[in-house]
Amino acid sequence: MAEHRDRDAERTALGYGLAALSVDPPDRSRALAAQLALPIPLLCDPAREVVQAWGVYNREEKGGIAFPATFVLDRERVVRFRSLDRTASRADTSGLFAFLKRGVDSPAPEAPAVSAIKPTLGDWGRMLANAVRHGVRVPKP
Repeated sequence: MAEHRDRDAERTALGYGLAALSVDPPDRSRALAAQLALPIPLLCDPAREVVQAWGVYNREEKGGIAFPATFVLDRERVVRFRSLDRTASRADTSGLFAFLKRGVDSPAPEAPAVSAIKPTLGDWGRMLANAVRHGVRVPKP
């Protein structure tokens, strides 16, 4: 999300909107949006209805969360690009912006590439600290 935040002016100039979706309750989502200084709406889906309907629900992790995913919709709300990402690979932001610059309605647009994410030792430390601090979420029956 930080990469998209940092390129907000460029995306806006291209005429595209952006929103993020989280399964966290509104108070947690507001805190995250403030912490990351997000200039976009962070929508909440604590009932997990939307993430299930859009096929991005990961019931195996932390009691059920959304996979990181990117969707590009045209003006008629037709999905022109979908990337169901994983922890170690995500849709490449530069490729996504190139896709947007070409225009999502252009004939046979080339989809953005997916790039590998290589966590650093510091990333692993933060992940471990968060797991110890926050524990693992258990799904509600």
